[in-house]
Amino acid sequence: MYKVDTASALREATEPGVITQSILISLAIDQGPRKEAGKLFLEDGIELNALKEIRIEFLNILNIDHLWPLKNLIKLSLSHNVIERIENLDELVHLKELDLSFNRIKIMENLDNLDQLEILLLYSNEISVIQGLNNLKKLTILNIGKNKINDWKHVIYLRDFKSLRSLNTCDNPCTEMDGYLDYLFAFVPQLIYYQYRIIPESTRHSAIDKHYRIISNLEENEAKVQTELKLQQEFEDKLALLTAAYVEYLDEDFLFQQMFSANEVGRILSTINEDTQNAFEEYRKSFSAICHNLHELGLQEHDKRTEEIRLFELVVNEGKENKQNVARKIVDEVLERKMEIFANIKDVMKTLIEEREGDADATDDIAAKVRELFNEFNELLSKARNQLMSKEVILHDQIEDINEVFRINMMNMISSFLETAREHFSLLRNSQAEYNNTMNELILNYLSGFADNGEVPVHLKDLYGNKDSLATLAASHDIHLQVIDNREKLMTNRLDNWLKDYINQLIVDENKRNRQQILEISHFFGFLQQELNLLHPSQGLDLTDIELDDATLED
Repeated sequence: MYKVDTASALREATEPGVITQSILISLAIDQGPRKEAGKLFLEDGIELNALKEIRIEFLNILNIDHLWPLKNLIKLSLSHNVIERIENLDELVHLKELDLSFNRIKIMENLDNLDQLEILLLYSNEISVIQGLNNLKKLTILNIGKNKINDWKHVIYLRDFKSLRSLNTCDNPCTEMDGYLDYLFAFVPQLIYYQYRIIPESTRHSAIDKHYRIISNLEENEAKVQTELKLQQEFEDKLALLTAAYVEYLDEDFLFQQMFSANEVGRILSTINEDTQNAFEEYRKSFSAICHNLHELGLQEHDKRTEEIRLFELVVNEGKENKQNVARKIVDEVLERKMEIFANIKDVMKTLIEEREGDADATDDIAAKVRELFNEFNELLSKARNQLMSKEVILHDQIEDINEVFRINMMNMISSFLETAREHFSLLRNSQAEYNNTMNELILNYLSGFADNGEVPVHLKDLYGNKDSLATLAASHDIHLQVIDNREKLMTNRLDNWLKDYINQLIVDENKRNRQQILEISHFFGFLQQELNLLHPSQGLDLTDIELDDATLED
C-alpha cells in the first residue's frame, strides 16, 4: 500500500537527479483521475504497470532511470529537464510517443527496442547527427528542431523511413544553407508536413525537378538493393525450411563440392586428361541426383511431421477447451448457488438475532437452519472441488497418453525416414566407390604412358614419384567417405535430439499446466471458504452465542 505526499515527493527532483518510484507514484496520482474516489484508489494500491501515459516534466531530471515498471506505457514525456543521455528505455516496448524536448541530449541512441514508436520529439537539444532510428519503422512524426545539425546527410538517411509524414528540422545550422528545403522535399517524398505545415505540391514538384537526375540514379540503386535484399531473404527463408527438414545444402551439389574442397589432390587428379574430367562430371551428376532425391524426401517428411504436430496440438487443445468449458459451467453453478445460500444465511442469522429475546425453541430451530445452510455450502464446495480436481486429473492423464502416442508416432516416422535416408547415403558411398575404381584405372593407364621416357607433367611429379601410386587415390577416397559419413551422422543426431527435446518440453509444459490448474482450483475454493468464514468465523461455536452486528450482515 502506498501513501505518498505528492508535494514532498516532487521536491526530491529540485536538485539534478534520477526518476524514483515515489516520483512516478506522485505523478500518477497528480495526473490520474481528478475525482476523490480515483485519487484514493491510486493512493491505496497504484499499479504502475497499468499506466498508459505519464509526464515527467520540469523536474530537473538528469538521468533516465526506474521506468521498467511502466511496461505498458504508450506515451511518455520527459521534456524540460536536464537529461544528457537517452537510456534505460528498453522495457517500454509499447511506447508510441516519446517527448525528450528541451534537454541536453547530444547523441540519438538506445532507441532500438522502441519499434512501436510513432512520434519522437527531440526539439531543443544538442544533437549534431540524426542516427540510431533504424528499428523505428513506424516513425511518423520526428521533431529534431533547434539542435546542432550541420550537414545534409540526414536527408538520405530519413528517406528510408517510409512511414515518416511530418518532420521539423528548423533552427539547425543545416537549414540555413541555400537549397536545403528543395533537397529535403525532393529526396524524402513521403513527407507531407514540414514544421507542422503541409508541403504544397507545387513546391514538391519544383524540388524534384531540380534534382531529377540524381533522384533517378538513386532510385535505380535502391531498386537494385531491394532486389538483392529480397533474394537474400528468399535464400534465408529457404535455408530455414531446409534446416528444419534436416536436408540443408542437399538440394544442389554443395556436398559434392565439400568433398573436393577438403581434398585438393582429388581435384588435381580429376583434371589429368579428358577421360578423368568426363568421369568427374559423370560422378558429380550421379552424386548430386542422389542428394536431390534425399532433399525431396526430407521436405516430404518435414511436411508429414508438421501435419502430425498440427493434429496432435489440435487434439490436446480440444481436450483442454472441453475441460475448461465444463469447469466454467461448474464454477458458474457454484457462484450462482453461493449467492442464494449466502443470502439465505444472512436472512436466517438476522432473524436469529431478532428472536433471541423470544421463544427459545424458535431460536434453536433458526440456529439449526443456519447450520444446515453452512453445511450445504460446504458440501457444495467439496463436491465442486472434487469434480474440478477429477476433471483435471483425467485431462492430465489423457494428455500424458496423447503425448506418449505422439512420441511413438513421431519416433516411427523419424525412424522410417532415417532408414530411407541411410539407403541414400549408402548409394552415395557406392557412387564414390565406383568413381574411385574408375579413377584408379584411368590414372594408372595415363601414368603408364610415361614409364619409358619419364616425362611426367610437372603438376603430377609428386604423385607419380610415390612408389605406391594408389595410396594417393586411397587417401582421396577416404576423405570423400568421411564427408559423406559426417553428413549422415549430422542428420541422424539432429533429428534424434530434436525429438528428445520436443518430447521433454511437452512433458515439462504439461506438468507446469497441471500444477497451475491445481493451484487455481485450490485458491478458488480457498477464497470461497474464506468468504463463508466471514459469515461464520468460529467453527464449532453455538450459533446462539455469536455476536453479529449490522455491518457483518450487510457484507
